[in-house]
Formats: sequence, C-alpha cells, structure tokens
Amino acid sequence: MWDLKCLAAALCFLTSNVLFIVHGALVYKENEPNSTDGSNTMKFSFGSWKELDPIYIESRWAEREQARPIMMSAALIGAFAWFWLIVPIVQSAWVLSKGGKRQVGAHMSLAALAIVGGIIELLARLLTVGMTNASMWIAKDFNLDNWTGSESDDGIGWRVLEMIHIVTRGLLIWIDAFEALAIFGIVVVLFYSIYTEDKFRVNLNSMPAKVEKSSSIIVQNDDKADAASGGASTSGVIGDTELSGSTYRSDSNQTPPPPSSAFAATSSKIPIKPTFNKCFAWYGLFVGLLAILDFLADVLRFVDWKLFGRIAMATNVLLGVIFLPVWLLCLAAQLPAATARFEREERRAGIVGHSVGDETAALMGKEREIL
Repeated sequence: MWDLKCLAAALCFLTSNVLFIVHGALVYKENEPNSTDGSNTMKFSFGSWKELDPIYIESRWAEREQARPIMMSAALIGAFAWFWLIVPIVQSAWVLSKGGKRQVGAHMSLAALAIVGGIIELLARLLTVGMTNASMWIAKDFNLDNWTGSESDDGIGWRVLEMIHIVTRGLLIWIDAFEALAIFGIVVVLFYSIYTEDKFRVNLNSMPAKVEKSSSIIVQNDDKADAASGGASTSGVIGDTELSGSTYRSDSNQTPPPPSSAFAATSSKIPIKPTFNKCFAWYGLFVGLLAILDFLADVLRFVDWKLFGRIAMATNVLLGVIFLPVWLLCLAAQLPAATARFEREERRAGIVGHSVGDETAALMGKEREIL
C-alpha cells in the first residue's frame, strides 16, 4: 500500500521541473547565435538589456509570450506539489513523535518547516502566474511606446515594464532558495529523529506467586515464649512475608521462607521495529546535501551569475527531477505501514491503561472495605 499524497507530490514535482527545463531550453535556443545571415550575433544582448533599449525589450517580451503557457503550467503544478507535500511530512512528524510524546521540539520544527515552506512556495507559484499574466497583458494591450507625447517613440513604458519584471524575478529567486533550505531542514530533522529512536523495549517479567503480607515473622525459643511478652527468650524479625499464614519457628523443621530477591522482577529487551528504515534516512540526508548546494548556488548567483547560475540549474535538475521524487516514493512506500503500526500501539496502550485503571479502582475499593 502506497501513500497517495506522497505519490501526488512526487508526480507534481517531476512534471513541474521537467516543464521548467523545457522552458529553459526554449529560452536558451532563442539565445543561440543567429547564423541565417552568416553573422554570429546573439539574440540575447546583455548590453542592450542593461541599457534598457526599448526595441530590444519589446522583442524579448514577444519571445516570452510564446513560452508563457509552459511557464504557467510549470508554476501551477509546482504549487500543487508543495500543497501535497505538507500533509505527509506533518503525518511523519506525528508518527515519529509517538503522538507528541517524544522529542516534541524537533518534530514541531519538522512540521513547521513543512507548513511554512509549503505555504510560501504555494503562494509564490500563484504569484508567478498572476504577475506573468498581468505583465503579458500590459505588453500586448497597453501603450508602452510613447509616454511624453513627443513625435518619436520614447519607449519609457517598455523600460518600466522590464524593470518591474527584473525585480519580481529576483524576489522569486530568493523564494526558490528558501525552498531548497526548507527541504534541507526537513530531511535533516527526519534523519535525526530516525536515528534517535529507541532500539529496544524493556519487558518486565515477575514471578506469579501470590503472597499475603503480615507485619513480621516472630522467632520463638524452646519454651515457646513470645519475645513480645517480656520473657528472656531471643526474638528477631527475619522478614515481612508470611506464606499461607504459617509462622517460621527456629526449633521446627519448616523450610525457611525464600528471600525477597526471589520475587524481584526480571527484565528482557525486545527489539522495536523502526518507523522508517536507515537507508531511507541516509538517502534523505544525501537529498539534503543537494538541497543545501542548490541554496548556496542560488545565493551566490549575485556574485558570479554565469558560473553559479549553471551550478544552480544543474542542482535543480538533479534534485527536482530525480532525487526528490525518488525520496518521496520511498516515503510513500513506508508511511502507511508506519502509521498503521503507530495506531495499533496507541489502541493497545489505551486498552491496557483502561484495564489497569479498573484494577486500581477495584483495589482501592477493597482497601476502603478493610479499613
């Protein structure tokens, strides 16, 4: 049995990242050298872009309009991916914490990373779709050529639109960086929780002997005079347990009572099946290392855009298309069994606690009758 939420998240992550790769490939193809006229001119000109050349910017927006459906589909599916990811991560935190009874702080951090990261990414993807639609609408239908009323087109509108686009894209880059950081935090907390789980359960086994308690066992002398009567005989207390109401005498052939250590409880260790296996924990840690590399590459883009942009693109492809969906599939295969085992243990503990409570109440009632 597989967890459907994890399967949906894995499928959405895979589809979204593949569409983003296709979009990036189309953009890269548009920026290849144009060899139709024998020249080696680039469609993308960094100098013209920095100068905010209106004619060049208008041509770029025409190219973005062609790739808009792919980019919007990728953003929407990515939003669904993070929506489906929240529930299984919170469910894993609840199961690993034994219903909030183990390492509460660590598992609350795990749930918080999933919820906050998922909501932020969901909103960011939806904002991407909304801003892209609004920008394309402005580029198609609004007057961006002449704002000053001069005879020649000043192109101020195109410059303003491009500056807004650059600012919003920079905002989304930092949100994508936070996405990688959230994934790193989730897998690290899961690794810590899995490796600090109890490996054994102590089982106490006591001897099933029914004994009746009395105040003491009195030792009598040959004259059978009780030491408590003030005689010269020697008396001593050798224990506080009396078997079947009999009294041990020093001059009789009765077998002395067993020592109290005979009634001590013995313990044995029973291995506990882990919630998730260790291979899953180590693989998740590897995914976390890729995520932190992606985060560092996104941050360092502003130092060297060309170098770290390529590193960020490579880590995005490896993480989003291969390793993260596989990690989600591993979670989908183990989470239902772990949840069912946790629920059985909770029901068993509830039944045992209820029966122990009834026995305690009955003993308390007998004690009141004796008193």
